[in-house]
Amino acid sequence: MTDVSDPPGEGLARRRQSILPKDAEGMTLGPNIRRMSRFEMPRSSVQYGMSGRRMSYVSRSSISGASLGLKDFKVPVQYQNTYRLGPSGNEKFQPSKAQQVMKEVLQSYLSSEKYNTEICGNIVGQISDVIKGRVKSLGFSPRYKFVCVVTIGQHRNQGVAVASRCVWNPETDNFATASFKSGDLFAVANIFATYFE
Repeated sequence: MTDVSDPPGEGLARRRQSILPKDAEGMTLGPNIRRMSRFEMPRSSVQYGMSGRRMSYVSRSSISGASLGLKDFKVPVQYQNTYRLGPSGNEKFQPSKAQQVMKEVLQSYLSSEKYNTEICGNIVGQISDVIKGRVKSLGFSPRYKFVCVVTIGQHRNQGVAVASRCVWNPETDNFATASFKSGDLFAVANIFATYFE
């Protein structure tokens, strides 16, 4: 702030001055203009260094309104509503096709296996992922979400009860089940298909 008693122009001398180089080393040519500020006393800091000069970059494109800094920026695609509340006839989940795939996977993975806790514990996750991947490739609607549960146990003439309950739309959602038994090993695979609008 200048004092009223100061002659005109005296208060302006106290302000720090900025230097904008003109065509020095091509600074004003190209997308960036370099603006260097001078301080009255050099500041020793990590950010500014011992020179006391601070450099700031002003982009011509940001002044004009166009932004060139975001090269990989993609505008999200907005889709219009289809107003479909369910899958079309050929995209609907068909349990018979899924059951056939599940039987083939269980047969190929477990036909030569004997029950072993460690082996069966490791292989059950692989079987579940393979079943889910193959059912997805059958061509059902991409709006279906699949949950696959595989149970492997030792068969010694005992009884096993497995139950599941779901809240879903009976017109679009469904499930498929397949079982396998060989020697002292049994396996049950369930896949649940739920349609998301």
